[in-house]
Amino acid sequence: MGIGWIKEGKIQVTKVYGELEKGKEATDSTLFNVASLTKPITALIALKLTNSGLWNLDEPLCKYWIDPDVVNDPRALKLTSRHVLSHQTGFANWRHNNIDGKLSFEFEPGSYYQYSGEGFEYLRKALEMKFNKSLDQLADELVFKPLKMENTHFYWDSTIDESRFAKWHRADGTIYKTYKNNSANAADDLITTIEDYCKFMVHIMDSAGLSEELYTQMISPQARVKPNKYFGLGWMVDENIGNGEIAINHGGDDKGVHTIAFILPNSKQGLVLFTNCDNGIDIYIQSILYYLGELGQGIINVETK
Repeated sequence: MGIGWIKEGKIQVTKVYGELEKGKEATDSTLFNVASLTKPITALIALKLTNSGLWNLDEPLCKYWIDPDVVNDPRALKLTSRHVLSHQTGFANWRHNNIDGKLSFEFEPGSYYQYSGEGFEYLRKALEMKFNKSLDQLADELVFKPLKMENTHFYWDSTIDESRFAKWHRADGTIYKTYKNNSANAADDLITTIEDYCKFMVHIMDSAGLSEELYTQMISPQARVKPNKYFGLGWMVDENIGNGEIAINHGGDDKGVHTIAFILPNSKQGLVLFTNCDNGIDIYIQSILYYLGELGQGIINVETK
């Protein structure tokens, strides 16, 4: 279990507990696969390019990329980055969940909220086509190098020290085989440390180098998820958690992986929790209450209703 705690806008705690695997103690430099906590990184890349005037959130992505599976669907001409970042693309989470294994629209883009990793991959391909750079190259230039996130990678390569990796565990303690992706996925499988992701969180807390207007859009309602919870641009937001505060947040869930991150922008607090086991969410409530107190209880009230 990795814990990162931010207070008064500064990193206070970055600590990893437990074992990488049986008999091998984890250290604070442990590398975690953080699953869908990848998505806020991709979102920030798109937002920074927008902030620089190089990208337009409302420009149809078809100008740069159309997936072959939807090339004859007129809805592909309407799909935008805003739809992707607010999970309103009309796509399933992953195309392999469809009977035919192909990408397809289930509704008009912008009509409804439906969580989709495919949307982020669609955005990745459009960005790469326009800028003639891979997603990881864009991330290095815009996020990783400026923030000195030296232990963060979109995919496995020779620079990763596998001996530091937190292997994925089932609830009974047995280990899953490690999946090693060899190219960037915009939605999943980021490899990072607690310290690096906390650096990213502080950057978001400090407005991420975005204009006030764009930052406001990032944390404003784009798609309603449920009462007191909506998606902004790349982040979920919990409303009414107490004292006029909101919680900007995102989670990540795969087999053997459960991660979650919260930013409380008004009180300048943040919490990052990484686990490498199927039952990792069992420690969430206790940890949120310990570090975030009454506001943590407000988060739990929103998340569990």
